[in-house]
Amino acid sequence: MTTTLRTLLPAILLLFTLAACGDAADDDMPMDEGEMAEHHDDMPRQGMDADDHAPGAMMDGQAAMPHMQDGVQVVEVEAGPDGYVPGRIALEAGVPARIIFTRTTESACLEQVQVPAFGVETTDLPMNEPISVEFTPDETGTFQFVCGMDMQHGTMVVTS
Repeated sequence: MTTTLRTLLPAILLLFTLAACGDAADDDMPMDEGEMAEHHDDMPRQGMDADDHAPGAMMDGQAAMPHMQDGVQVVEVEAGPDGYVPGRIALEAGVPARIIFTRTTESACLEQVQVPAFGVETTDLPMNEPISVEFTPDETGTFQFVCGMDMQHGTMVVTS
């Protein structure tokens, strides 16, 4: 048993190291069928019923809709163990937007957020403290918000 433990210890340490940034596997690395099935079972199942899956997940890839507050479209996003939830939000072009991020995980990946397409530089996300990121989406399309390490991504769908 001790030999088995010594053999498995490097693999276990590698898994803990990779887990430090959530489920941020390198998309460029090919996986065999066994790894794909194992990886798929561990992935958060966004786009399914919230009862069985990540809170705030949307059905069929739909984007979370903002609510209007004093002429600003507002969306709350959790930066947590499942990444950004909701991971897909809808915004209207030309209308000021406020995304309120609350980090609920110790993951170093999610300590910061940025919205490069709209000039929002890196913003620190202290643990359990809502932080507002404000900008006006000035063009339509699909854009990303990303963690400070560019490993966790969320999507903004901007329409007119």
